[in-house]
Amino acid sequence: MPRWLYALLIFGLLAPLLDFLHVPPLLVFVSAALGIIPLAALIGQSVEQVAEHTGERIGGLLFATFGNATELIIGIFALSAGLVDVVRASIIGSILANVLLVLGVAICVGGIKHGRLRFETQSASQYASLLALSVGGLLLPTFAELLASRTHQQQIVERGVLLSDFIAVLLLLGYFASILFSVFHLGDKNSEETLDPLLGARSESAIDRLLAYRQRLQENPRPGNSGVLHNIDSTLDAIVAHETRQEVPKQEAPITSKKQEAGKKRAEQKPNLWLALLVLAVATAGVAWLSEILVGSIEPFTAALHWNPAFVGLVFVPLIGGLPEYFNTITMVLEKRMGMVLAASAGSSIQIALLMAPLLVLISLVMPQRLDLVFSVVELAVLGLATFLFSEITKDGELVWLEGLLLLLLYAMMGGTVFLFGA
Repeated sequence: MPRWLYALLIFGLLAPLLDFLHVPPLLVFVSAALGIIPLAALIGQSVEQVAEHTGERIGGLLFATFGNATELIIGIFALSAGLVDVVRASIIGSILANVLLVLGVAICVGGIKHGRLRFETQSASQYASLLALSVGGLLLPTFAELLASRTHQQQIVERGVLLSDFIAVLLLLGYFASILFSVFHLGDKNSEETLDPLLGARSESAIDRLLAYRQRLQENPRPGNSGVLHNIDSTLDAIVAHETRQEVPKQEAPITSKKQEAGKKRAEQKPNLWLALLVLAVATAGVAWLSEILVGSIEPFTAALHWNPAFVGLVFVPLIGGLPEYFNTITMVLEKRMGMVLAASAGSSIQIALLMAPLLVLISLVMPQRLDLVFSVVELAVLGLATFLFSEITKDGELVWLEGLLLLLLYAMMGGTVFLFGA
């Protein structure tokens, strides 16, 4: 977590005080939003530290569970306050912020610095497929209600809510299936990593580079590092095993000593599990507290500025919980780690559509007002265009800064349309 984020923790203490003193809602909203940003970063950092103890598979499940915890908590409090329109807008806004704004900025920055950014097309194709499923699940209830309204059918709202519940369950099923596939590689016979036999002749220099890269990752902890660290450790183990089988005395001693030294460093630098769990619990509780204050200030804040509440949910709420992750994505693209960039942007959008949105629909069963998956035509149009544009620019396995600019322009068009005309 960057040091400058710790300075924002002061707003986590200031927001409750301002709310108690009944200061103008704009100050309360801004203070609560700034206070949530470092707490969201602490949640991600704590999950990363816990994953260091649990291993890659359980760590992957932890990331899937807490990846959008901040947005989910804000959504729950907004539902309890009856701000259903804000919740709907925040769902679409979070998806679009990740796949358009975050990915667009990352591609522009990386493209200007490195030129063409290349990546594996297989993961991008899977992201495009899951985004298509997400769009289908979010489009159908709206189109069904529009068709029912044109034909003057009865009980449109009731059947729309029932259809939303049904689709929410199916979206959750698709999400858990994708988690099982990505974490446990079910049905993938070639999921085990293989080592190029030619690597043995260059093993010592390769290990030097791997150890240097591993040390750099540990000194700069970020969400997603645990999987990379696990892959490096697996590669080191495979190199040692290969060299042992080949019985090369000159290389075996330094390789073994380096591996033992790396293992010793890992043991010394591994974060305290209980401290990480405590920070995770405190940060989550802090986000819940500040989210209640934030949600309570949305209506007077938008009324004072004469803004559409949907615009706040579409643009501002997604930025609050995801801002630390957005900076991490830019850091990843500067290091040309495009696989992690796509996972942090498109993967987060998929997680929101397949996990957060269905959970909020089902949670609304016990709330004062029901949440359905009926969105505005503008929101759905931009969502469909974003999915199509993502699929088009990623199908060739490389990205340039112009394609990132296209994503940003579409996001700006959406923001301007909603600001002037509402969602």
